[in-house]
Amino acid sequence: MNIDSPFFRRGGALALALLLAACSSGEDSGAGGGKPGGSKRPPQLVSTQIAAMEDFAPTLLALGTVTPSQSVAVRPRADGEIVGIAFKEGDNVRAGQLLFRIDSRQARAAVAQAEGELKGAIAAERRATLDFNRAEALVAKGFVSAAARDLARANAWSARSQIETNRALLQSAQVQLSFLTVTAPISGRTGELGFRRGATVRQGDATALVTINQISPIHVRFLVPAGNVQQARAMQAGGGGKVVARDRQSGEVLATGRLVFLDNNIDPGNGGVAARAEFRNEGDILWPGAIVDVEFPLGLATAYIALPEGAVQTGRDAPFVWAVAGAAKTPGAKGPGGKVEMRAVEVAGRLRGKVYLASGVQPGEQVVVDALARLKEGDSVRLKGSKDSGGKPQMAAGPDRPAAPSGSAG
Repeated sequence: MNIDSPFFRRGGALALALLLAACSSGEDSGAGGGKPGGSKRPPQLVSTQIAAMEDFAPTLLALGTVTPSQSVAVRPRADGEIVGIAFKEGDNVRAGQLLFRIDSRQARAAVAQAEGELKGAIAAERRATLDFNRAEALVAKGFVSAAARDLARANAWSARSQIETNRALLQSAQVQLSFLTVTAPISGRTGELGFRRGATVRQGDATALVTINQISPIHVRFLVPAGNVQQARAMQAGGGGKVVARDRQSGEVLATGRLVFLDNNIDPGNGGVAARAEFRNEGDILWPGAIVDVEFPLGLATAYIALPEGAVQTGRDAPFVWAVAGAAKTPGAKGPGGKVEMRAVEVAGRLRGKVYLASGVQPGEQVVVDALARLKEGDSVRLKGSKDSGGKPQMAAGPDRPAAPSGSAG
């Protein structure tokens, strides 16, 4: 007998189809318990959280760059060799503190020369004045002509002007001498040295001797979108609001400051307005050049229902949550439970993993926070346990268990 004939191939395919149909029928009858119309969905095991009130304000989230409140590149104002450095790299210095000493021997000699020339000019002026006084007396007696007297007067005036010239030259020499002692123009923290002891520096050097950054207080620069400028201006007028700088990795609060500056134009490149917040920066937590997350409230805080952000789903018409209605014992369930119902909600805002609801949920209600994709309207659920606003497990309310009291976070 030829088993490869078309007859046997058709017969084998038919037998396989009948076998698959029989298996499918057996599974359906087993799942439905022999009842026509399918099986009843078993209770779903879910976690819930008790809705509680927390304060929330519309908040601008932005990336910020830490910048020193002042930064000065210290450069030489006179040429010479560095003969002394009075600080170490990274030291905190005060305004007016000595930083560098540049060879001043030539400048001191110039000051001494100017002092000598000034003394000579003073002596010449005294002699010229005496000559004029004698000529003035002799003119009256006829021993000296009026022309000689006038010449003596001119010489006295010239001697006085020479004193002023030499005094100015002395002051210039003293200023040049002072340039050879370099002091800190501001208080702050020093950076890396641009030149070491023994190096010759010049006024035109592109490299600075050292850069000083003032980091207490310190600034954080960020952008305010054009649509939020008026809100930011209102907060600045009210004292600057409360600007929070957070670590980008851990979310830890690094410092709290206030808004001190809004630029006067919108940047066409990014559509925002440059803003700057000031922080006291005690302990030097913020460091120039660091990138931080900035939170800037754009209004006053109001109490809203707070839930984990994942508890709110996106619906066809509006966002919604699954609320546990009539949290009573579900027949056949091992723990407290109830039935879920879909609640359309109004979202007031989102911040740090939480969503704040303006309507749709009341304080004290239980809201499902996991297994959301498996739920349908009216499904029975078993509760793993709910969490209050502090994160402590709470059993669901039922006929034999009172509901947990609602609270508010200030």
